[in-house]
Amino acid sequence: MGVKLWFSFLALTIAVFLTSATQGRAEGGTDAIRYLPVQDAGRVKPFDTLAREALELIYGSEKFKTASGEKREAIDIVLTWMLVPGYWDQQQFFELNHKGLKDSLKLADAQKYFSPNELMSNPRLSLVMQELGSRRATKQKLDPYFQAVSRLENQLGMYQAFKAGSALRVAPPLPSDAHPSDAQKTQAENGAPMEPEKWLSVAELRGGLQDKFSIVVRALIRALPAAEGQPTPPPADPGLPSLEQAVSDFKALAKTQNPKLYPADRDINIEVHEKSLHPFMIAWILYLLAALVLSFAWHLGNGKLYAGGWAVGICAFLMHSYGFALRMYLTGRPPVSNMYESVVWVSWGAVTFAMIFEIIYRRRFILIAGYTVGVLCLIVANLAPTILDSSLQPLEPVLRSNYWLTIHVLTITLSYSAFFLGWCMGNIGLGMILRGERQNDERVRQLVQSIYRTIQVGVVLLAAGIILGGIWADYSWGRFWGWDPKETWALIALLGYLALLHGRLVGWVQNLGMMAASVIAFNLVIMAWYGVNYVLGAGLHSYGFGAGGVQYVLGFVMLDLTYVFYALYINRSRVARA
Repeated sequence: MGVKLWFSFLALTIAVFLTSATQGRAEGGTDAIRYLPVQDAGRVKPFDTLAREALELIYGSEKFKTASGEKREAIDIVLTWMLVPGYWDQQQFFELNHKGLKDSLKLADAQKYFSPNELMSNPRLSLVMQELGSRRATKQKLDPYFQAVSRLENQLGMYQAFKAGSALRVAPPLPSDAHPSDAQKTQAENGAPMEPEKWLSVAELRGGLQDKFSIVVRALIRALPAAEGQPTPPPADPGLPSLEQAVSDFKALAKTQNPKLYPADRDINIEVHEKSLHPFMIAWILYLLAALVLSFAWHLGNGKLYAGGWAVGICAFLMHSYGFALRMYLTGRPPVSNMYESVVWVSWGAVTFAMIFEIIYRRRFILIAGYTVGVLCLIVANLAPTILDSSLQPLEPVLRSNYWLTIHVLTITLSYSAFFLGWCMGNIGLGMILRGERQNDERVRQLVQSIYRTIQVGVVLLAAGIILGGIWADYSWGRFWGWDPKETWALIALLGYLALLHGRLVGWVQNLGMMAASVIAFNLVIMAWYGVNYVLGAGLHSYGFGAGGVQYVLGFVMLDLTYVFYALYINRSRVARA
């Protein structure tokens, strides 16, 4: 009975906090709750990570913007979904962007956020969900409309799980309860890792764990920002420990449940650090600064600016590498298991190749191109969370071979790095043509030679990656080659670039043609890399499939091709007038 009374008081206190107009973070704040280990999506993670991912899914951002315009941390928001669901049921914080879905639900087109009650009470919601279920049952590819419906389903499911207390799994099961299921035994017999045992959710806590967690929640409420202009809540229990102590006490008790399943504090602290630091965001900002400094150094011939660009670029590269090291430590594998990680890895490879070629040739534009690729890729990775999922996820069963994952996936994606670098130098060269330089000028010839070298590197790596992929396919699927869409488009990309190299070798492709072709041919890489996963969505490589962003990628491709043909047209007009 006492616990219920306390939760009633806590709900009232939280409601006062949530409805305040101007708020400020209390001393000490709620940071201690970030480090509480929870189980979600097949792995153990900090509560900070779960809170960020849940708010990102439902609200569309890792921070919640209040009516007064102030931004709130995810840890200050998501736990209150469980404690005061009546308040949140009325708040408009479910992000819904797809116009077609809004039309189906007869919602206002201009409105972006909706309350859970608005959505759950919508008479057309069940019909829309039935259509989604029918499409899944027939294994049809989800178009953008049904992708939006699927996201809404996940949003509602996540919110309901938090309300019920089942989303927050905070304690491992006792060893006596950790008996493998028949399915897990079968997995073990087949050599596959068993799925982790489910932890106890907040709704399942009993005895001392329940008491300790109630103290955590009470301490959390005391640590929440004060609500100015609102009635002062009753004084806190003088015997209530600090939030840090309450979390520490709960963790100690939860660990005694099953020490083998409980994570080390070091691992939890590193993940919180990685999420708070945003190393890839810092890296792209520094890459952008380095590219600008080097551009001025290239045009002005200034050696000091050139050295400065190198220095800033090295700092960016170190931060980029540090972000990779953190993810590798946390996952225990190479960070290339999904599209987000491959985008970040490809940019790292492009910068690495650029630095190596710059050291060899000292031509400056190579480094500018590498840093530009770094900026483009890392901006996309940071600004498209609904398309590129940055969360740390357990590997799909077919990928659970670090040996093949390392040598095949890293090799083939490094080839994309080389082709991406060639693409960027091709665009730089076309810009030089538009500025009035001729294709036989010394700077243009040097640039074309650099493009040729990068494409050579890319072809070698892509060919090796395809062969290694075939060996892995034989090991995993029992056949070396099966004309899977991913395999087919990788081969098409290889043949396209081989044709370009041979055309250059026999003199069919001149300097201007080489620059234009390096840009156009990169669309084969885009199709093999993005198109197969996000457009076709078919084949045995389903672990890499995703959704969204097609209109942006298509717009980027069309704009780039327009730029290429415009440069060719200007050059032809100039030659005709000469």
